[in-house]
Amino acid sequence: MDRQKKDGALATLAALALLALGAFAGAFAAAGGSSTVYAQGEYVGTTQGAQSPFSDVVERVMPCVVGVSNRANTYSIVSGQTELVEQATGSGVVVTTQGHVVTNYHVIEGASDVQVLWEGRYLRAEVVGSDEMTDLAVLRVQEDVTLPAVQMGDPGGVRVGDWAIAIGNPLGKRFADTVTVGIVSALGRELEGSSIVKMIQTDAAINSGNSGGGLFNTRGELIGIPSLKFSANGREDVASIEGIAMAIPMDVVEPVVDSLIRYGRVTRPQLGVSVMTLRGSEEPTAGMLPAGVYVSAVTPGGPAEAAGVRPDDIIVRVDGERVTLHTDLSGRVAAKQAGDTVTLTIYRIPGLSELTVRDRIPAGETIEVTATLTLPLERT
Repeated sequence: MDRQKKDGALATLAALALLALGAFAGAFAAAGGSSTVYAQGEYVGTTQGAQSPFSDVVERVMPCVVGVSNRANTYSIVSGQTELVEQATGSGVVVTTQGHVVTNYHVIEGASDVQVLWEGRYLRAEVVGSDEMTDLAVLRVQEDVTLPAVQMGDPGGVRVGDWAIAIGNPLGKRFADTVTVGIVSALGRELEGSSIVKMIQTDAAINSGNSGGGLFNTRGELIGIPSLKFSANGREDVASIEGIAMAIPMDVVEPVVDSLIRYGRVTRPQLGVSVMTLRGSEEPTAGMLPAGVYVSAVTPGGPAEAAGVRPDDIIVRVDGERVTLHTDLSGRVAAKQAGDTVTLTIYRIPGLSELTVRDRIPAGETIEVTATLTLPLERT
């Protein structure tokens, strides 16, 4: 192609490009000057900008979220004296106008002194009570200030896919009042090492220091207390993990907080068994054990022993409802009061603990027992 023809071809292409650009600009202007065209052919106007559905909620609940400083007595080799040094930080949520703050047990564990960070000020606080089993604790501010209390959400109203707004103090005072947003990813997550709590899973960013803060819905109601996250960078044959964080749901938080405020402790009815989750088949089959709660030990003189429960029993139902996890059993027992009765459906194979992996599992029998719950003995 000679230079004249080449220049002509380029001019034609340039004209076509300008024509296409002009046609697009015309459609763009006709649609309102700032629009997004979706595959379905629908137009969403963005000229005025999108109003955040979270701004008003955050403005309302932000004053209810505080920082928590865990301080311990530490010997200083410089001064030769014992000094209070911050050893951990976390977050908390104000739950009463009397200054009660809920946080995680692991945030205040081992503290000699606790302070609450509210609107840039450190306030003296005392530990009212704590419960390691649910990883919850309640503090009370000791200074003459009135803190706004959060509104509790309905545990039954939380659904997978709902918006979830996390507010807390990741990394301490430097990043105080940080807001992140995600959704409720799952409900009822059981975690190893948790004997009673089934968690809310969210993909809202939760970082060190968010523990004990608030997880809110778009009505500004507290739906959970962020407690932990899963983290891995994909090195050393460990899968990379992002966006998996857990919060303690309100059906666990509310009764524990109420008990800690009233009595300074949490007392739970006692069944008198040591258990673990048994991964098996949904129902007993030839040569297979059922999934359920395996009883490894029975407390002498306890309700379970009196009802006839034995070591090696497999609890498969509680009050007629199927249980497959140890948290299913502990959660149902914890929801009852001392003096209540609980009916256990048990699958029993005599000598189960003596079997080896080479043995053929024999058929067992299904029995029902009823135990009357008591409170654990306390030392005076």
